[in-house]
Amino acid sequence: MKVMAERGKKSQAGPAHNGVTDELVVERFRRGDTSAFDRIVAIHSADVAALANRLLGWPGDVEDIVQDVFLSALLGLKKFRCECSLKTWLFTITVNECRNYRYRQLLRLKLFSKAVGEASAAGIGSADERVLSREGFERVRRAVRALPARYREPVVLKYLQQLSSDEICRILGISQNALQARLSRARKRLKEDLAELMGE
Repeated sequence: MKVMAERGKKSQAGPAHNGVTDELVVERFRRGDTSAFDRIVAIHSADVAALANRLLGWPGDVEDIVQDVFLSALLGLKKFRCECSLKTWLFTITVNECRNYRYRQLLRLKLFSKAVGEASAAGIGSADERVLSREGFERVRRAVRALPARYREPVVLKYLQQLSSDEICRILGISQNALQARLSRARKRLKEDLAELMGE
């Protein structure tokens, strides 16, 4: 499926894509135009997949999550009132689907965490080489993945998806104070986990 994603100026209910706003696409869907939902998938599937990949860390599972997200969206779209952007709404569903998926895959997560711990214990050369190496980059990714979900989610949404604090609070259903607290704790953990990598 070819994804059409133009990043225009954001409005409260979402940006325009080739001159068509999210509100208009949703309204067409409500009136029975099934092709409108195909357009929603085409516009937003890449962003949903990227978020799911970063939250889960296992690319092989992303396709299933994306399908679940858009199935939930299809079932709930008629109730969507455009009080936030369509992308924010889809990201909220994505976060929830990833949480459910992680819960079902608890054993897999434990095995993954063990593997991350073993990998983090290995030395990888001088400080400069570590920072610049691919393995160093992978260690950063592993450190983010190893964060508890309550800390990983805001980190991914803020630093990788580059969403605003207001959007993140809406997606996660938390206050600004809670968001800042989680980000602060996440940064502290990452700094501790990556201290060797950064030569601290």
